[in-house]
Amino acid sequence: MTTAVTGNAQVVWDFYAALDRGDLDAVRRTLAPDSVLHVPGRSSNTGDYEGREAVVAFVVNASAVTGGTLKLAVHRVLADDEQAVALATYTATRPGTDVPLENNLAHVVTLRDGLIAESWLHSRDQYEVDEFWGGRPAEGRP
Repeated sequence: MTTAVTGNAQVVWDFYAALDRGDLDAVRRTLAPDSVLHVPGRSSNTGDYEGREAVVAFVVNASAVTGGTLKLAVHRVLADDEQAVALATYTATRPGTDVPLENNLAHVVTLRDGLIAESWLHSRDQYEVDEFWGGRPAEGRP
């Protein structure tokens, strides 16, 4: 059985498709101006990213740190009128390290007016994620 993707599920699929293409303008178009991204853990990229440009900066930094190797494979998006959950696997390597990252992700999204308003990232193995990204800098994230 094949069903059409519509509404909030489509917004989340569009967000990930734009990430995959590296189309930051299209990423911006899926985010509310006051969008907030919550990144758990105790690594260099942990924290709350408030505002559309802060969320985009998080994406740009993650790509830069991994030398462009960060890839996301979205398996499914489940959505209703207010919430969505993207189930994905992400992989990456870091220049100068021997240990690649492969982890499963549940990206929980609150949508408002057809835009991503707030997001929480939940990884299968947060310890592995923290080790991959490295410790938090003394003065906070870059």
